[in-house]
Amino acid sequence: MTGHYSKTEHQYLSLTSESKLFGHYSVYKDSKLPQIFSHNFVQLHDTFPLERIPDFLPSVPKLLNANYIHLKASPQHVFPLVLKQSLVKSGFVVEDELLYCMKLEDWKGQTGHPFTAWGTAKSLSDGSSIMKIYDSLYIGEATAEQKLVRKYPFYKAGTILLVVCYSDSSQNIPIGCGELFIDSQEKTAKIEEVAILDQFQRRGYGSILVGEMLSIAKSLGMDDAYLVASNSDGVTHFYEKLKFKKFERVHTVFHYFLT
Repeated sequence: MTGHYSKTEHQYLSLTSESKLFGHYSVYKDSKLPQIFSHNFVQLHDTFPLERIPDFLPSVPKLLNANYIHLKASPQHVFPLVLKQSLVKSGFVVEDELLYCMKLEDWKGQTGHPFTAWGTAKSLSDGSSIMKIYDSLYIGEATAEQKLVRKYPFYKAGTILLVVCYSDSSQNIPIGCGELFIDSQEKTAKIEEVAILDQFQRRGYGSILVGEMLSIAKSLGMDDAYLVASNSDGVTHFYEKLKFKKFERVHTVFHYFLT
């Protein structure tokens, strides 16, 4: 990630991951959650030569102290087709991360949607429960519990705002949540970990939740909001409908070694 949003992204990542700068790349590692791929990766800099990537990849597990490869190219890197084909043929998963952004002066929503809540003991409890349930489906119950323990102090302190979406205005049944990280110095908000339980998806709740997060960010004086989505998530149309604009594309390379 480059430019204005890179500073906020680094601040967010630094909550859980230590970073170390090398000549042409940086290494982000979370020693408490080495199994969470989003907390552990090698970020290439603009100066890293593309032709060196195949020879560099075998060194990534040692850099991460992990049994997998997770590498992010620079936004300035554009993988030639022959490089993508070669990596895929060698067993690597090559995907794109898409950065979407919005100028909040263009957002006309207001805070206080009756289906949403944040900043209360109840919303903290409900949001934590939903986050654990959702994560358990994809990373397993034990890892989901460890992830929640890792991030709960940031939720409780308000370093990361945990915004909750309910099934209706009674706010009895929580069905989704999302993280909102506020970088007051850069006047930038990051939206992360947006999760709606499967049985409630495609019913408008995602738009309600993200809309409330945008409204909160604007009410707190932020000028910009952004998020990062995987090209494989199938959610790009959803964010574009909310008037987010695609800002950057980053190639990622992943491989997991069975042990």
